[in-house]
Amino acid sequence: MAGPAVTAAVKSRLASRQPVVMMNPDHPSPSLVEFIARLGVHAVMIDTEQGSPDIETVEDMARAARAAGLCALVRVFAPDSWVIERILLRGVHGLVVPRVDSAAEARRVVDDVRYCFPAGYTEKLVIMQVETARAVTELDGFLAIGGIDAYFVGPVDLAKSLGHGGDFHHPEVMAVLEQTIARIVAAGRPAGMLVTAADTAAWQAKGVTLLYTHLNHYAELGAERFRQASAAPTSLGRTAPSSSR
Repeated sequence: MAGPAVTAAVKSRLASRQPVVMMNPDHPSPSLVEFIARLGVHAVMIDTEQGSPDIETVEDMARAARAAGLCALVRVFAPDSWVIERILLRGVHGLVVPRVDSAAEARRVVDDVRYCFPAGYTEKLVIMQVETARAVTELDGFLAIGGIDAYFVGPVDLAKSLGHGGDFHHPEVMAVLEQTIARIVAAGRPAGMLVTAADTAAWQAKGVTLLYTHLNHYAELGAERFRQASAAPTSLGRTAPSSSR
């Protein structure tokens, strides 16, 4: 699919509350992006916030995604106007935007996308992270902004903001996570969440449709299955060695 068609397909799935799997490749590698395109995911999230891709690598990874018909999103390292412009001009389909505390900042991000593509901004995906106590407080303002395609709740940073380090399994943090997801869903907007094989179904039951995962998690699951499959067989069924040769 061409670039606009790829974006339109993901936007349509988000708008209709169909599952959208967004995978972090975890490594600065165009060939891994090509591989991910064969795993049945809908979007790759090239991570410049917590990952190591430089601007040239972002361009190469986005090119690999486009060649494979995979939606290429970039998580920017800061929501600054110059960062957004520089990343968007690398041929990506859209952005994941962290470090936004207020609805006013979120609105400015949307304005920056429109500035970069005044005639084609609707062809770009914008996923806004909600990951601080202040952002949760201002969530209604976030939800009222047009031009945001989904709201991804960042559990680890939210836990830190609430005073619990990165422990998002703490009961207080889990309560805020569930309330935030419920508010997003009640507003008729797509909600995203970091998920694992163990909790995907539970978050989907709460209304999460943007499912964020890591290639490393896939690899760990596969490695564990392989270890189990390749475990040394028991002595049952083995032929006893002959006493004579």
